Parts: sequence; structure tokens; C-alpha cells
Amino acid sequence: MSTVLENEIVKEGESLNAIEGEGEQFLELLEGVSTHAGRDKSLPVLNAVEIEGTGGLFIARATDRYRLIEGEIKVFGGQLDKALVSLDDIKRIITLLKAHKHNVIVITRLGNDLTVSTLGNALTFTVLDKELPPTADLFKASEGEPSPIEGVAFNPALMADYAKIAGKGAAIKIYFRGEGKPMRVRITSETINWRALLMPMRYKD
Repeated sequence: MSTVLENEIVKEGESLNAIEGEGEQFLELLEGVSTHAGRDKSLPVLNAVEIEGTGGLFIARATDRYRLIEGEIKVFGGQLDKALVSLDDIKRIITLLKAHKHNVIVITRLGNDLTVSTLGNALTFTVLDKELPPTADLFKASEGEPSPIEGVAFNPALMADYAKIAGKGAAIKIYFRGEGKPMRVRITSETINWRALLMPMRYKD
């Protein structure tokens, strides 16, 4: 485990946990997921990204009510309790990662304090005392055989973010589950396992 943990003081009732991984993968994941976080700061649960680390994976997810995305990358190991991080703090993390994308990144949680560190540079902030609404059932409902429908309306501005995540020249695939149901969006990546949902819009002919 990184020596950054050796200087942490663990208070009674608090647990210390951390993960380590490659900066470039953390950067790509958080940049992609943050596009789906809500922009309305009066809704702090949506104006945030949920992160966690377990089983050799680091997972991040976000939703703005119209879209939902989750991505996971492989890390060197460790455990990180689930935490909801404000979008402003995620942007601060992204700035740090851009400067250290070729370095090993350590993410440590002690109580409600989250620290992102690398090569003597550290960023510490308090996670939100809230939880993202459950998402597992939404993803589960989008699996299975697609259902044919005559047509679907969606906000093209929301669709544009998938192009940013997939990268130049990469394709995305959309699966339809029926009238009025979320569309499952498949984004191909060599380093990140993505899954995403997009809600259709009401449309008057």
C-alpha cells in the first residue's frame, strides 16, 4: 500500500480505505462520467459523481435524470467505500489528473474526507452526505432482447456527449426496449467498461 496512508490519523469509528491506479485511466473515466452529471446546483445529488472501488475495479456513475452512465476501470487493488463527490470537486480532480496522467494515482477515504494524491501533490475535500438514487435495477431492466419500435425522439444535444466519450471515429450502438422505455447505449472502449441509458423525449408530430 502507498506510503501516503502511513501519515493518516484514523479516528475512532472511522475506516481508512484506498485504491491505486493509472492516472490516464482515471482521467478518461471521470471526464466521461462527468458529462452526465446534472448542472443544477440546487439538486446536489445529481450535480455529482458517485465513485467506489472494489474487486480490482474503480467505478464511477452519474445521472442528470435524462441520462445515466457508469464506467469501470481496472486498478492495482485496494478498496474504496462508495462516495458521492460534487461535480465541482470532480473537476478539481480532473485538473490534477491532467497534470499527472502518466503517474500512479492514490485515492484515499478516511471518514468523509477524500484525498487524491500523486508525487507529493494532494487534493482533499469532503464527500457529500447523500447517496445517488439506486441505478442497478435501471440497468438490469435495459438488458435482454431489444424490442422493435416505429421511431423514437431524443435530445440531440445529449447524444453529442457519447461522441466525446467514444472518441473520434468510434461508433456507438443503441438498443431499444420499447415505447417510452430507456434506450441502452453501448460505448466501445479498450480500457473502460461503459454502460449507459438515455431517456426518450415526448414528441408531437
